[in-house]
Amino acid sequence: MAKEEPPSTSKDLKELQKKLSLLVASIQNNSKVVAFMKSPVGRYLDRHPFMALTVLLFIAMSAVPVGFFLLIVVLTSLAALVGVILLEDL
Repeated sequence: MAKEEPPSTSKDLKELQKKLSLLVASIQNNSKVVAFMKSPVGRYLDRHPFMALTVLLFIAMSAVPVGFFLLIVVLTSLAALVGVILLEDL
């Protein structure tokens, strides 16, 4: 039985770096991203990367409670609708 040699780590890292650079380039060339970065808010966040990270984390972390709230609103509305239909039917 011949042992298979593992692929070269540096080659994998270079391939990963190439893929990531293509991804970043495609995002930076997106017309919506370009328009946002030309806006005053985009220019401010470009000059203040820590603030941009803070805003990104705030949006990401606040999505969970907002999502739960909207889920409870929808479920409560459905329960009320079913209750009204059942009460009016009797």
